[in-house]
Amino acid sequence: MQPKRAFRLTDLPQLASLKHADFRYTWLAGMCSGAAMWTFIISSAWLVFDASGSSARVGVITFASMIPFLIASPVGGLLGDAFDRRRLTAAMFAFAGVVAIALAALAASGRIEIWHVALFAFASGAVKSIQEPAMASLIPNQVPRDDLLNALVLNSATRHGARFFGLLVAAPLIGSDALGAESVLVLSAAFQAVGAALMMRVKTVSTGETKAEHSAFKYMVNGMAYIYSNHALALFIILVAFHCALVMSFESMMPAFSRETLGAAGDWGALVFNYLMMSFGAGSLVGMMALAGVRDDRAKGRFLLITSLASALTPILLALSPNVGAAMLFAGAMGAFQATFMALTNTYVQIMAPDRLRARISSLYILHAGGIMAFANLGYGFMADSIGAPSILIVTGLLFLAAVAALAANQPILRRVYQTGQVVPA
Repeated sequence: MQPKRAFRLTDLPQLASLKHADFRYTWLAGMCSGAAMWTFIISSAWLVFDASGSSARVGVITFASMIPFLIASPVGGLLGDAFDRRRLTAAMFAFAGVVAIALAALAASGRIEIWHVALFAFASGAVKSIQEPAMASLIPNQVPRDDLLNALVLNSATRHGARFFGLLVAAPLIGSDALGAESVLVLSAAFQAVGAALMMRVKTVSTGETKAEHSAFKYMVNGMAYIYSNHALALFIILVAFHCALVMSFESMMPAFSRETLGAAGDWGALVFNYLMMSFGAGSLVGMMALAGVRDDRAKGRFLLITSLASALTPILLALSPNVGAAMLFAGAMGAFQATFMALTNTYVQIMAPDRLRARISSLYILHAGGIMAFANLGYGFMADSIGAPSILIVTGLLFLAAVAALAANQPILRRVYQTGQVVPA
């Protein structure tokens, strides 16, 4: 009789894809990347809000950090198809760490100005927009098809769930007079360094389609043409665009929401801002773990419908929060439903994308998401100074609810996905 094998975490259906070593390293690196990104965003936003008290100026910083996803993502997709995706990803980790350290040093010098923060935020976003398509395109080459959904969901969890882990460490730092936002930027650089080391342990060799006679412009046009000639793929991209424009672009409003709506002044305001973002991250992890164990296509379709509707309703509940505790609860619910929605749509996009174009299609997915969020955060930051964050959260939530209903009523493909979980008939 053979001895019984000891239980491993990868025996859980939610963690099944982590049994593949290369994906495990990539996933851990992704967690470091997500934690680094959110600690950078939170610290730079608070630096500006603490100095100016203006949501509009926070909106400018958020815009600067996200607009590269519109400008540089197509270039990132091209590079991710032309070069070794593992080495490209590791190099971007290293560059991002240098950016965070440089901003921390400037802030510590006491001579920092808002345009400095905007410039470094843009540089950080540009690096991230090149890194993400390459990293996402590695994953389908690291796991078998049976584990692909699980791997893609866990990868999405690194972006949203890392808010919790990164900001959990950052919370006591950002609220400290002695340490403050500068120390959180150093923490961001440390996360990037660990991520680079993990990516260098990955052995998967992965590149896309490269032909010397084709120009960079032609490569990008090919990726765009493929998306918009594939009706199902285009539909998911449009749905994500509505989601990011209307209910996921809230970061620029949260410092003012913490201080003015919830009445959290001074250092307590910094902590409440951090706690709200942590709550969103914690909710994201809960939602992702629930989704990661789903294998049935019909359940996946129901998840997409539920998360679409709940993504619209939870910002409204956040806007109506009577106190900090309720706000943290509803921020967590927002994280659970919105991050799960994004993971599901990304999964469908990755499944439909051919490997030869995968990095470019991933970059265009990121372009629609991050680029739109850049402009939305900028606009909402200015609007919040005049009409308040709660009004914006309520109106945009209702608009996304209307958009989901209109698309479902007019798009048979989307209705079929909600009913069967399949993009095309079985």
